[in-house]
Amino acid sequence: MGTLSPGVAPPNLYPSRDQQIFRRNISIPFCFFYSDIGSPIEYGVLPDYNGGVADIDLIDVGISEDTGYRSSMEDEHAVYRRPNLQFFSAEVYDGHGGRRASQVAAEMITPHFLHTWNRESEKTLSDQLPLSLFLRDAYVAVDNHLLRESVESGTTGAGLYLIADRFFAVNCGDTKIVIGIDGGVNELTVDHKPDAPEELERIERLGGYVISFGVSRVMGILAVSRALGDSSLKPFVTAEPRIAEGYLGRENDFAVIACDGVWDVLTPDIVIAITRAAKDAQAAAENIKTTAIDSGSTDNVTVIVLDLRAYVAKLKRGKMEITQIIDGANQGR
Repeated sequence: MGTLSPGVAPPNLYPSRDQQIFRRNISIPFCFFYSDIGSPIEYGVLPDYNGGVADIDLIDVGISEDTGYRSSMEDEHAVYRRPNLQFFSAEVYDGHGGRRASQVAAEMITPHFLHTWNRESEKTLSDQLPLSLFLRDAYVAVDNHLLRESVESGTTGAGLYLIADRFFAVNCGDTKIVIGIDGGVNELTVDHKPDAPEELERIERLGGYVISFGVSRVMGILAVSRALGDSSLKPFVTAEPRIAEGYLGRENDFAVIACDGVWDVLTPDIVIAITRAAKDAQAAAENIKTTAIDSGSTDNVTVIVLDLRAYVAKLKRGKMEITQIIDGANQGR
């Protein structure tokens, strides 16, 4: 792709507003990122799942946020819908040390995934690589972009990606995804804390250390062991995501994606109970946010609630199934 003027994007680069929802208008142009990877996104030629089992327009989305007791808002979120592909994503990014990293992640991770999926779809089905690999590559590529651009801030992230009846729950850090199952709740993510045995072993193997000042911190600084950005803490803080892949079932009623401003004070059981008691997804998101703040959260609070009931109603599968966990950070230990 040729050189682009600042702020000028190639044709078809920006998803339309019905395909993308952001908390605020983000000014970072995609062109600076996609000039690095070689060609613009061509959304029109992604594989089309005609006659699929579910309609993503049936997913009711509620979003709520608050700066809380912090002086500024560093969270970002994004929701993407591509009905012709039966593609949907809901993502929360919890920034630290500034907003820049969370802004970049919210604007670039899913478009990067769609871009690589598009290119892969040109291959024969037997030659195509797993979609989970493209999600992993999106996190790593955006992290590399942050490093090249000397962005000093960092961000955790979690996203729930739905393609027809398949799901991919991706997280890096302590932003969490929970999903309702048969009256209960399942955590689709695992918090990446510096004192977790596998995380601590990885950090020390790379020559880093963890010190506890009330909470455990990488190099005495950061209270999570995985994040995008944080250039001064590489390679000890990695952007390698954990990905849980599987299939939705009719038992799934709601999903909640939220930053640690929620999970520091509320358990998944409480959050899903609040969600089920609300009149709709937006009310649920508002109630979770308010309850977190009233319960003593001192952090930024961002919540996305998904009402999946209509979406999964016609699925043949009754029970949700997790088919595999992909986590490249601790392989080969």
